Amino acid sequence: SPASVVVALLAAAGAGIAAGSMTDFGASGALLGAGAAVCALIGLRVAAYDYPSRFVHFTAGVALPLAAAAPAVYLLGRALA
Repeated sequence: SPASVVVALLAAAGAGIAAGSMTDFGASGALLGAGAAVCALIGLRVAAYDYPSRFVHFTAGVALPLAAAAPAVYLLGRALA
């Protein structure tokens, strides 16, 4: 639902702020966290299309968000640093 997407983005931004306060990112950690959340939500949406095969669905539901988020978060971190 749209509400869960908003909650996920806000939670990721909050986690980014918390992690950014412990590192050199500071408040820009919120942008990094939100970017990671967007990538993960896109990966989960793509994984949801393979619903009939439960094994593939659950495997892709874990692997795709991580695979989509890792390069994007790296690039966001480099741009914000």
